[in-house]
Amino acid sequence: MSPSLFGTDGVRGVVNKELTPRLVFDLVESAAGFFGRRAADLPVRGVVAVGRDTRRSGDMLLGSVVAAVTSSGFDVLDMGVVPTPAVAHAAAGNDEIIGGVVISASHNPADYNGIKFFDGDGFKLTPDDEAEIEGAMGSPGNRADPGDLGSTRRGDRYVWAYLQHLTTSLDLESDSLAGLRVALDCSNGAGYRLGPAAFRSAGAEVTAIYDRPDGYNINVDCGSTRPEALIGMMTAGDYDVGFALDGDADRIAAVTPQGRVLDGDDILYIIARDMMDAGELSGEAVVATIINNLGLGTCLEPLGVQMVTCPVGDREIMMAMRERGATLGGEISGHIVLGHCATTGDGILSALIVARAQVKGDRDVEELVAGFEKYPQVVKNVPVRDRDGLAGDASIQEAISRVEEELGDDGRIIVRPSGTEPVVRILIEGPRREMIERMANRLADIVADRLG
Repeated sequence: MSPSLFGTDGVRGVVNKELTPRLVFDLVESAAGFFGRRAADLPVRGVVAVGRDTRRSGDMLLGSVVAAVTSSGFDVLDMGVVPTPAVAHAAAGNDEIIGGVVISASHNPADYNGIKFFDGDGFKLTPDDEAEIEGAMGSPGNRADPGDLGSTRRGDRYVWAYLQHLTTSLDLESDSLAGLRVALDCSNGAGYRLGPAAFRSAGAEVTAIYDRPDGYNINVDCGSTRPEALIGMMTAGDYDVGFALDGDADRIAAVTPQGRVLDGDDILYIIARDMMDAGELSGEAVVATIINNLGLGTCLEPLGVQMVTCPVGDREIMMAMRERGATLGGEISGHIVLGHCATTGDGILSALIVARAQVKGDRDVEELVAGFEKYPQVVKNVPVRDRDGLAGDASIQEAISRVEEELGDDGRIIVRPSGTEPVVRILIEGPRREMIERMANRLADIVADRLG
């Protein structure tokens, strides 16, 4: 693990090596104390909502989470296997819920798992909150007396409420997506039931794939990071649009009938225009991260919408949105935050809004991105042993400086350690693809040689 347990999206690691049941207990016990202090004046016993994805290790780690919460004197609302945003939605909609815990490693392989937290309002914790939790780990001061132990209750009605929320957020008549043919890759993950159910509730015809999780096949050759099977399905079948969720269903990729993959920038462009038409876009801005394509801002500007940038991560996006008063933000990976009806990234909800735009405009999804011209962009993910060695390596920094000089004012380069994986991410944007591919390959070789 890194010197700080927390990355850009909670704590992640290989199960039973980096992420052990003991570590999870200590982490969640400290978080329960943090939640309790935040809700000290609550007149009833506090409740912590808990959800997980489909990894086999989720059952084992759930035991640690339940033990930590109940031994701290709070009840557990066990929502079962649900998308991450379902836990956030439950926390945001119930005064008794003092926090949320999600057991998931998102798009990572099945031998990884993770823990991420939401506060009692359904928002991800700030870095200062996480530092407070990490600093208090191992302290027994939060443990309840034997007569004050918490218990576990099922959260089925909150799962149902989240499903209703997904379809009512469309703000259209019932069966509003009637006739729309959707192919949905569920990534054998947390959205394997609620994803298809939401589209069917909205009236769409859904063909779901990778919706049979076995505990080990989450994200295996499927999902938003591996949409090849969905691409083949779209080009060979008769579908209006395809969507691919990731392991915890908080982000998506879309695929057109022609087999073109639409990333988070494309989806942001579509949703921004749809929300403008629906009167849902506020703040005259869309919040994006430093790695979103610069062409997004160029294409939104004539519409009277400014692209405001922030650090990577949907938590950072939500924080910037709240500061700006914006109702839409997202990143290229497909985390889309719809601030008028959600407190965190939601892949299923984002997919439904894209589908709404198709139906309202009676247009092919390809037409929805017409006029959006991206700058050529190359991304390299370089596996490394020590991602924290990037800043102090003089050879890498010198190579980055050379690329910056070569690009001048016509492009940009971003090199950063991943907050969720042992990789260094390289992004280069510029006027000519051949040139930036050459730069990216050269720099990737140097990073691999120095840190790999």
